[in-house]
Amino acid sequence: MVNFVKDLLLHFSVILFLGLIYNFLYMQKLHIRPKPVFVASVFITLLLTASFPVRFTGGFEYDLKFLPVFIGYFYIGPAAALALIVFLTLHSALFSTDPIVVTILNYSIVVAIFYLMNRQYKESSINKKVLMAFSIYFLITLTRAVILVKGGDATYLPHLLVFAFVSFMALGITIYMIEMTDFQRKTVMELHKAEKLSAISQLAASVAHEVRNPITTIKGFMQVLLGEKNLTDNQMMYINISLQELERTQTIINNFLSLARPAVHQENEIDLTLLLREITEFMKPYSHYSNIEIIEQVEEGLKIKADPHEVRQVIINLMKNGIEAMPDGGKFYIKAGNEGEYIHVRIQDEGIGMTKKQLAKLGSPYYSTKEKGTGLGLMICYEIIYRMKGKILIDSEVGKGTTFTLMIPSAA
Repeated sequence: MVNFVKDLLLHFSVILFLGLIYNFLYMQKLHIRPKPVFVASVFITLLLTASFPVRFTGGFEYDLKFLPVFIGYFYIGPAAALALIVFLTLHSALFSTDPIVVTILNYSIVVAIFYLMNRQYKESSINKKVLMAFSIYFLITLTRAVILVKGGDATYLPHLLVFAFVSFMALGITIYMIEMTDFQRKTVMELHKAEKLSAISQLAASVAHEVRNPITTIKGFMQVLLGEKNLTDNQMMYINISLQELERTQTIINNFLSLARPAVHQENEIDLTLLLREITEFMKPYSHYSNIEIIEQVEEGLKIKADPHEVRQVIINLMKNGIEAMPDGGKFYIKAGNEGEYIHVRIQDEGIGMTKKQLAKLGSPYYSTKEKGTGLGLMICYEIIYRMKGKILIDSEVGKGTTFTLMIPSAA
């Protein structure tokens, strides 16, 4: 019994180490890349849990190999989980009496379950993530209990239950520590963004109005010149180009003013289903020009509490960006459905996609993936959704396209 408790506490401590090292690596300003160190920590944790299993009196032994694989898949990536399973298989072949086929089969099933729940896990709250992890580990515990009972070793069920309880605790605490670390990181990043937005707002307030008046004057004179009959073709072309650039400048100034202006937001309960369908019809002529088919899949009766003008601005901006990212045409999807506390609006293109580096910079001041973009449009989208207590998730792959998922609190 003493050895059982000792081994159990060792496993518990080793698993908690993952949460602590994650917090240390990502919250401290270290001169090292945190991800490779965390990956190495997960491998070390897996090695320790596999090498020193928790032994029962009757020769039974269990370990927490599942936990490093779970953390590896959801907090590093599927490739890391695959590498962990290969590592585990090699370890079993060298040091374990368990058949390799059983190890491969068991963890293949586990990874398949991870794959099916991946999107839902990423979009869930911390509590739901812990419950999802518990549900998978409960199935593993149930399988172990059935094997004990069928083998006539039901006397060891109390040991298994204690082991399972400690395992659940270790899994829940580790997930909570990692999630809270990520939350703190995002909060710090949001504060930095807020400081940048504040600087832009001050700049906009002091400059935009002064710039707007001379631009209006120049535009007026250009339009007068355009009405002259003795202009050459080149002169007409130059004036038209100038007017187009003035229009673009005017749009940029309006975007600055949107950030700087302390607008009064009229939040009402709106029919998001109807609004999305109106926007889709509005955008169809623009998409047809680029040989793009918009496919709308919107559930009935979606209600949110927001300013309809702001929601329209966000959806149109994201749809326009997606359409512009599809120079060769294709299918463009707009989907919406109620998923618990949030309504998920997915805007999906089949365009050029973005790299991880580009994704990390999206929503930052002055950053744009477009040649003539300013990044202000997307920055305003982030501000509007954040004000609605919502979230924006982005999934993109170069050459395959980008999906923006807006998570907006449901009013239903």
